[in-house]
Order: sequence, then structure tokens, then C-alpha cells
Amino acid sequence: MASEEKNHSILGQLKEKLHRMLGNKETESFDISFNAKQSSASARKAYRIHVDNMQVVCRTPRVKCRIKDISVNGIGFISSEEFPIGVIIDTVLIWSGKPILKNLKLKIVRRKEELVGCEFHELNKDQDKIISKIVVAAQKRTIKKTKSCKNTNDTTEDEITKIAEKQDKHNLKKQPTKKIEL
Repeated sequence: MASEEKNHSILGQLKEKLHRMLGNKETESFDISFNAKQSSASARKAYRIHVDNMQVVCRTPRVKCRIKDISVNGIGFISSEEFPIGVIIDTVLIWSGKPILKNLKLKIVRRKEELVGCEFHELNKDQDKIISKIVVAAQKRTIKKTKSCKNTNDTTEDEITKIAEKQDKHNLKKQPTKKIEL
């Protein structure tokens, strides 16, 4: 409601300014309208990179799916399983056969045939860092392939694996040990 009033106010100001600029009399009228674009399935908040070596394992329902594309805001994966829009699922992100992110929460935001579009939900600092590195590594790999038409070995994958292992160790330290009474 407030945004509609703001848009109406801005349009009113634009109309007045145009009247003054064109020297129109107040009896002469013209109409200006503003139609905000509706969000669509093709609307993106961030640049997406197509990947071919990533999977996501959903915990409920227990299913492994191939990731089609990834961005800093979310992923798109292929699945014949039904995922209702709005549902938050707990997943594990796998890159080149290695689990990179555990306890990754995804919110289902769109579904078109077998393509499921998800946004990352409640990322912690380490998860965000790993995802950013994955996206940058995928972008670098894509650029190198297009420039040299060759597959290249990239040390970024090893770096991401080390960060993921560090996160696992860090999470293990946070868990309190249970005292056993005899």
C-alpha cells in the first residue's frame, strides 16, 4: 500500500513537471501510468552458472538430484520428485563426488516440469563463503573453457574442500560432550 502511494506521488510529480516543461494548460490532460513488472520464472536476482559436476541430496524426501545451475542466491536442480513451493528442505551439497555443504537449507520458490528452483535459506557465514567460492570457481572454469576450449585443473576445488572440512571440525567443537555418571 505504501509503495502504491509512493508510486502515485512520484507519478503526480512527473505529470506536474511535464506540464510545466511542455507549457500545457491544466485543462489539457495526458495520462502516465506505471506498471511494475510481475516476477516471473525467468526473473533472477543473481547471475547463474550452469554446472555439470554438482548434486544435491535432499533428506526428506530422500533423493539425490543433479544441479543444473547455481548462483549466490540459490540453485536449480532436476527432480521428478514433487517439491511444493514454499517448503524448506534440508540438503547436502555434493561437488565432484565430495560433500561440500552439510545442513544446507533450501526454500523451493518455483517449479517448472522437472526443474526445481530454490533459494538458500538461513545461510551461516561459512556456508555463504563456500557458495561464493563455488560460484566464482564455476565462473572461472567457464571462462577458461571458452577462451582455451580445454578442461583445466583448478585449485579452487581443493580450497573449497578444505574450507568445508574446517567447517565440519568447527561444528564438532561446538557440540558439548555428555557427562556419563557411573
